[in-house]
Amino acid sequence: MRSHRIQSLGLALACLTFAGQALAQNAPAQNSLGQNVPAAPDSDESFLTGLRRVGVMAGQVVECSADAERQAKIAEAMELANKIAIHFGLKAAFNYVGAVGYGSGHPFDKAGCTQSIDGWKEIQAKYLTK
Repeated sequence: MRSHRIQSLGLALACLTFAGQALAQNAPAQNSLGQNVPAAPDSDESFLTGLRRVGVMAGQVVECSADAERQAKIAEAMELANKIAIHFGLKAAFNYVGAVGYGSGHPFDKAGCTQSIDGWKEIQAKYLTK
């Protein structure tokens, strides 16, 4: 189970990195406000799968947190959802947020909390500090 989580995290990070590189190569489209936005990778199933895996991990981090920290962890997960919506569109954000709900509401082995928390910290460092 532990190696599966590590592989899942690695795949999720690779998918997000690949998607970011692919978007950087595409010419930006314009949103309804006339702002340039990158084309969303909605049709890229591996990207959406990576977002779902990251979402499940974020949901597990919420469940692994102490009651006093839980609201802050939810806010962190939603901060990433906002960035996903801005950069990749609502379909991508919906997939991520749905997975956060699944991760926080579905029973899982709490012995893996350390790996989920460590993985979430890596994602925060890479995507939420910019």
